[in-house]
Amino acid sequence: MNIVYKVIKTPRHCYIYDRGRNAILAVSGAETEEMEKINSGQINPETSLVLKKFQDNGFLMENTVNRIEHPCSNSLEHYLSNHIEKLTLQVTQRCNLRCEYCIYSGNYDTRTHADLDMDFDTAKKAIDFYLEHSSEMKVLTVAFYGGEPLLNFKLIKQCVEYINPQILGRQIIYSMTTNGTLLNEAIIKFLIQNNFAVMISMDGSQKEHDQHRKFQNGKGSFKVIQKNLREIKKNHPDYFSRITFNSVLNPDNDYKSIKDYFEMDELIADSEIFTNIVEAEDTTSDIKFSERFSTINKFDYMKLCLFMIGKLDEEDVSKLVLVKKSFIYERYHQIIKKAPIGDTCHHSGPCIPGTRRLFINVQGYMFPCERVSETSPIMRIGHVETGFDIERARRLLNVGKVTEDVCKNCWALLHCNQCAQKADGKDHLSRELKMRHCAKSRQETYFNLRDLCVLKEFNCTFER
Repeated sequence: MNIVYKVIKTPRHCYIYDRGRNAILAVSGAETEEMEKINSGQINPETSLVLKKFQDNGFLMENTVNRIEHPCSNSLEHYLSNHIEKLTLQVTQRCNLRCEYCIYSGNYDTRTHADLDMDFDTAKKAIDFYLEHSSEMKVLTVAFYGGEPLLNFKLIKQCVEYINPQILGRQIIYSMTTNGTLLNEAIIKFLIQNNFAVMISMDGSQKEHDQHRKFQNGKGSFKVIQKNLREIKKNHPDYFSRITFNSVLNPDNDYKSIKDYFEMDELIADSEIFTNIVEAEDTTSDIKFSERFSTINKFDYMKLCLFMIGKLDEEDVSKLVLVKKSFIYERYHQIIKKAPIGDTCHHSGPCIPGTRRLFINVQGYMFPCERVSETSPIMRIGHVETGFDIERARRLLNVGKVTEDVCKNCWALLHCNQCAQKADGKDHLSRELKMRHCAKSRQETYFNLRDLCVLKEFNCTFER
């Protein structure tokens, strides 16, 4: 008998995660002990009264998964033909900064800075392709990406002027992530006029920011960005309130100092902040965070949990972690559905390549998103001249097939976040590379599910 489950223990109670129903079951200590013995082969599952009790209620049944295949495989062509949600245009590979941890910095083997701009002919073909393949989208989203996108502001203006007359009653959202050094009054007025959502890369106070975000001459960029932000806030306060910031957390930074800056600085204390951990994949250097960094980060997460159970006010929680609340709620509402898993399944990591955020680089090549490597042939899913390579997109969508024998019996299958990027073998999808991430994925899943159990024990309502 092959039953896939995982015992979860909190300081107060014991639980069993039933993969077959994607459900968490509360169990007694004695029931936990028996289920652990079944898992280790010490007890025959066919003679277990504990197991029988759960199976009589439709839980902990025999594993039904016999094939790993993404549920959208058969509808892939329809999605790619009609349901592209977002277009991201790499308008330039140039940048006026040389941030040490940037994926274009040369410290990664995925890409480097180059003196290449997208021309309008390529952009026009990309836009036409997007408009033709997004008929089911009521809201269109076009993002401009670099390098530093404002180095090719002329093309951004051309694209917007080309798109606007073609919207045909649909809503259009423009967005851009910028380092903020080139923002001026003329650019800001254009962004306001066209309702741009703008995210600015900012790593904290001058000390933290200038440590890595430098101009090509080695000079820090903090003061230039601050000057531009003050002008925007002075002249366009309403628009400034909509600007968001992204901070890349890296081992060299003092996490507490970054927190204090974003929470107390008079210029951006009221702004929305997103954080990312510096990319550790494909890097030529070893990236390790200090124990102090981890401790403060965990303490902030604990305060978020205390807020969620009504023990702290929202203003007592760092906004660097507050954004995680929505992800916790979403995870909980998936668990309580208790839907049977069926005989065909795939882990949840891959989006449908090219539909969630189709990335087109300066040369017109198509990629699933901007996070994958532009130097990997396996990640190219088409070109603006020829359209999608459906079969290549299908292989990326079904990356779980390279580890099918393992995935079919993995208790964390439904919560695994591995996409094709984790298996990028340049010219093939690598089983070995993908397997390297399995232990971490299972560990993250265990802690995430345990957190749901603890929050529920303390009467968290999980109301959005």
